[in-house]
Amino acid sequence: MQSGKSLRLMPDPAGISGDPAAVIPLLEEIEALPESATGALVFGPPTQGTVLVENGRICWAAASGMERRLAELLRAYADEPPESKRIEDVYKRCKRDQIPVVKALVDSGLVSLDGLKEVIRQHTSEALIALTREPLREAPNWAPHKHQGYDAKFTFDPCELIVSVGGVFHPDLAGRARLDFDGLLRSGVYAVSYARAPQSNTPVPIYRSPGAYFTLRQVMSLGRWAFSALDVCNAYSARARIAATLVEPGEYLVAWQSRGVVSVAQCEDSMSFAFIVGKRARASS
Repeated sequence: MQSGKSLRLMPDPAGISGDPAAVIPLLEEIEALPESATGALVFGPPTQGTVLVENGRICWAAASGMERRLAELLRAYADEPPESKRIEDVYKRCKRDQIPVVKALVDSGLVSLDGLKEVIRQHTSEALIALTREPLREAPNWAPHKHQGYDAKFTFDPCELIVSVGGVFHPDLAGRARLDFDGLLRSGVYAVSYARAPQSNTPVPIYRSPGAYFTLRQVMSLGRWAFSALDVCNAYSARARIAATLVEPGEYLVAWQSRGVVSVAQCEDSMSFAFIVGKRARASS
């Protein structure tokens, strides 16, 4: 039986050391690739890991030392005991009968399609952290190829992955951000939340609301604006809790800080703006 719990709350203890901000330049580089880019970023020498990209989206990442991590995540998701061999048996059947791994895992009942996507996202996030934990001696080598075989359901845009990486480092804050927006989201409101480390001005994305298809570049720009705007407001008043600006006629940005989380909402009309400001003002009073 599947547990349904979020794998972001079960990171590999050996995989969470480092700095989530170190992953951002790598993901920005991938986002800057052409939309049709298909290939691999190879880290080394010696080979330290690989990030696979298909049509500009990330399919998979792996790093040295993570050879057993996928099986561990699958076992954790399925609540399989450590001594269980069901996952290994599925792998063996795939190799023997030439069955796609995704189909075999889902057919086995070990994991649903949504659960498998969560597992792959978690594995890829941890691999990105491992690949950027130490300064690179050499830039990764881009090896283009023409083969395209990944199901789009199991690929991720760079923004989705930086949010996932942020959740690995700050699971409690990520959960808090999701809960904070339960009563705030409505038509015309899109939001991003960030963790802010002490003495750091680098926003670490930890939440992106459903339907908010901000690019990584946009998310980082929103975070830098929010940090700066709130700092200016707080310099004038210790009671300042909200910063807002008019982007263009009828479109607003609102930023606030609550319990260690900095959030930004993009409001596409004045009614949504008034709704968010009113809700946050009452929450801060």
